[in-house]
Amino acid sequence: MQPKILLIDDSHDTLDIMEMYLYKDYEVITALNGFEALKKAEDMLPDLIITDIMMPIMDGIRFFNSLKKIEKTSQIPVIAVSSFVKKITKKSLLNIGFNEVLSKPLNHEVVLETVQKILSFSTVKVQQE
Repeated sequence: MQPKILLIDDSHDTLDIMEMYLYKDYEVITALNGFEALKKAEDMLPDLIITDIMMPIMDGIRFFNSLKKIEKTSQIPVIAVSSFVKKITKKSLLNIGFNEVLSKPLNHEVVLETVQKILSFSTVKVQQE
């Protein structure tokens, strides 16, 4: 069974690009905002979430904070994606608790390497518990 990845972005184009990067090796679920994604995360319990930060309705930080308050979704690793990643912003997002931060435009190899790294780390962690 393929690992499930929930992709969240208000841009259909970005979702399409990320899905194209990942569909061969992962089951991909998409959402257009944090509110929609929160429901999908609870219902489908993905192995990893990749979320944009700047979105209408519920942004990526509010989504992340809400996700971490729900017991059954609190341990899901989350990668933040933003067009505005500077060193200070990346450090702030990592301090909040995101597992990794990627900047747009997304690079195919970087996305795949990051996803594999996070999933292999979370798999090892689950096996140890």
